[in-house]
Amino acid sequence: MGWSGHAESRCTFTYTLSEFEGEPEREWKCPHGAIKGRDRCPFHCQPEAIPDDVAVSEAFLDSIAGDPPESRQDRKRAKQFIGATFDGLDLSNAVVDAADNHPVDLRGATIGRLDCTDSEFGQRLDLRGTTVTDTATFDGTYHEIDAKDATIAEAVFTGVTADRVDLRNAQLDTAAFERATLSEIDARDATLGTATFDRASMTDATFDRVTVDDGSFQHATLEMADFDEAQFGTGDFYHATFDEADFRRAEFGTARFYGATFSGGYFNESSYDEAVFERVEAERLYLPDVTLTDATFADAAISMKLVVHDAVLVDADFEGATVERLDATDTTLVAASFVDAAVTDLHLDGATLASPQFEDSEIDRLRATDVACTGTVRLHGCTVGAVDLRPAAVGPDGVGLVSLSETTVEDGTLGQPDTGAVVYDPERATLGTVRFESDGTQSVLDYVAFYRTRFAGFDFRDDDALDLEASNYRLHELDSGLWDGLRTALAYPAALDEAVKALADGGGNGEAAEPGAVPRVAATGEDGAGSTTSDDNTAATADEPPTPLDVAAEQASGHALPTAARATAERLATATKGRIEAAAGEVTYLRAKNGANDIADNTAASEFFMSQMAYRRRCHSQRVRNSAASLRERGRALARWGMNAFLFVTTGYGERASYTLAASAVLIAAYAGLYLALAPDLFGSAGQYAQLSLGSFIAFFLGGVGEVSDPTVSLLAQSEAFLGGFFVALYVFALTRSVSR
Repeated sequence: MGWSGHAESRCTFTYTLSEFEGEPEREWKCPHGAIKGRDRCPFHCQPEAIPDDVAVSEAFLDSIAGDPPESRQDRKRAKQFIGATFDGLDLSNAVVDAADNHPVDLRGATIGRLDCTDSEFGQRLDLRGTTVTDTATFDGTYHEIDAKDATIAEAVFTGVTADRVDLRNAQLDTAAFERATLSEIDARDATLGTATFDRASMTDATFDRVTVDDGSFQHATLEMADFDEAQFGTGDFYHATFDEADFRRAEFGTARFYGATFSGGYFNESSYDEAVFERVEAERLYLPDVTLTDATFADAAISMKLVVHDAVLVDADFEGATVERLDATDTTLVAASFVDAAVTDLHLDGATLASPQFEDSEIDRLRATDVACTGTVRLHGCTVGAVDLRPAAVGPDGVGLVSLSETTVEDGTLGQPDTGAVVYDPERATLGTVRFESDGTQSVLDYVAFYRTRFAGFDFRDDDALDLEASNYRLHELDSGLWDGLRTALAYPAALDEAVKALADGGGNGEAAEPGAVPRVAATGEDGAGSTTSDDNTAATADEPPTPLDVAAEQASGHALPTAARATAERLATATKGRIEAAAGEVTYLRAKNGANDIADNTAASEFFMSQMAYRRRCHSQRVRNSAASLRERGRALARWGMNAFLFVTTGYGERASYTLAASAVLIAAYAGLYLALAPDLFGSAGQYAQLSLGSFIAFFLGGVGEVSDPTVSLLAQSEAFLGGFFVALYVFALTRSVSR
């Protein structure tokens, strides 16, 4: 091949080893023979100075193979090519497995193109500080590839099998590790432009402080993975599988963990512009102290716990998620959405609930003590096993709204803050053994808008702040001073959505938001840069920029109500005026009566039944006045209205025997007056007419009416006797019903 490493003259190339970490301050001398007529070996000559009959790649392999008689030290030096320069190094299909364990030492080399396709290296391939200006291809089996501090334009590790790959502090414009099998990879402090690890398998992967512009780990398997303080422009972990994954303090522009699987995932203090945890499966997933904007956990399945305490979740989506335990203690939930979710334990102690939405979800246990309820907290169509909701603060305007529309709450406590008020709206909800509590003097009924609510074990007599007797058993009324605050609470979610959209657009001023931060959103009265203009037209920058919560709170009071909230607003406005529509009132008190009957609360059941019948009478009255109805329908409604009114006046709908006595007294007095008017000369005194009327009233039971000379009066007395018997029967009915209760 025109050159032998055993040439008489030696290469004159030297290299200062102290440039490599851990090496002493000494000069390394090339051990290889010089090319005839040159002062350097083929590995340290400039490529253009190498004769045509010298095949550099073959010379390289020949030097590695060595000579068996050589000493251990000579074999080590023969495999050293420190500071070498190669236009191209073709090691394809090579099998390098010498009898010694000395590394193939290419430290500090400069290589145009390195081709190790289908090669096998039984010893360490030392590329520390190496520069590859074109492509470095590794395709085969390796003991260890050490590329610490290397600079490689394009690194191809596709299909590689290696015990260890060391990329610490390396700079790789492009790195491809598709389908690689690595027992260990260490890329701490490395800088990777585009890195692809799709379907790779890594037992121990260390990427602490790595910087990756565009990283793809789709379908990769990483048993132990460390990404502490890593920085990703895009990190795509689509359907990746992790045993233990550590992403503490990592920074992502875009993080995609769609379908990823974790035994344990740790994302403490990490930050994101966009985060996708959709369809994630994990035993434990930790994201405390993070800020997530527009993140999705849709269809995630967490078998043990999801920890997001002390975090800020802006517009986070948990649709279809299944979580055993969700710890959101001291977390700010800004417009978070839980639709069709299932959470066994939900901890929200100390959290700020900025209009989150729970819809068609199942929550076995909900603990939310010392929470701040901002705007409307919506639980619609949910099933909650046990709840402990104790607000500490509400807003804006001192009123928060907890909407429980069509939700079932089986047990627990719903409290009030020390200042301000939380209005609970159990529209069409089902309440089990739930207690409404308050430390204030005002009845909790002033803050609960019962509307078509079902009661399944709800105890109206329980020792809580519900004072039914003081409120005359009226369930549908709200404190009249709450309306302005309620309207603001209903408008707040829409105002918050607009503020969040402005955040997503770059803080409302056209500038990109910083990763992981809640960007500034220009508030009313501020210019696009966040400055306020004073009277003398000088701009003053605010000490602290407003958050979306601040902006929404400021704009909510004057914000138009969204269409979806208008029906609720109308209903609650009516409740603050002490009214309820007739049909809804009938159903509301019917269900309250049934609930009271179920727990044998006879007093409440009686009062609720009377209210139910009163609202039924109003329904009949509305049908009578309905000009669109037929004459027959209106006549039927009139008859029912009359019967309802008669039962109320005469028996209190069977609940008041005293009403029957009063009606009987009125009837007796009326007949006495009628007798006097028809036959003024029949008796000498008014008392005798009263005596005639009373006798006639009870004559049905005494065996007949006494003789009366005036035939008209006699006929009236007979009719009074009939009515008397009827009223006595009504009295017995009302008295029996009252006693049976």
